[in-house]
Amino acid sequence: MKIILKYLIIIILSPIVLSGQNMKIVSVESNKIIDLNAEVSWNIVKDWSNLHNLVPEVVASTTVYQTGKRSTWEIYLKNGGKIIEKMVYFNASERIMSYIMTETPMPIKEYSATIKVEPYGITKSMVSFHTSCLTSDKIF
Repeated sequence: MKIILKYLIIIILSPIVLSGQNMKIVSVESNKIIDLNAEVSWNIVKDWSNLHNLVPEVVASTTVYQTGKRSTWEIYLKNGGKIIEKMVYFNASERIMSYIMTETPMPIKEYSATIKVEPYGITKSMVSFHTSCLTSDKIF
């Protein structure tokens, strides 16, 4: 998962207008083969309390409330910022989840993400990550 977060490819799809500001849709996609089976990878990916170990350069800690579809979590950043995210879809049998960002210090809006873990052979898995958000065109 750490590798996925570090090697995301950013694609600017199109400019749009929102609330009088020029905004762009930013989409990020990544697929990574992991040397762990799908069940082990899924257990790591779905555990938001472990996020500080996956991206220690950015995340100081995470507080998780509930599990599965009703879960929310607060991510405390090393720079003092806080992000709040909420699960909107969770299917453990298919190893797929989607969540939205409800609070962030970053200059973005309407952030959503989907993570899926699939078997890749017997001992490996493919972790797929897709996210999109609106951001000011001044950032790019």
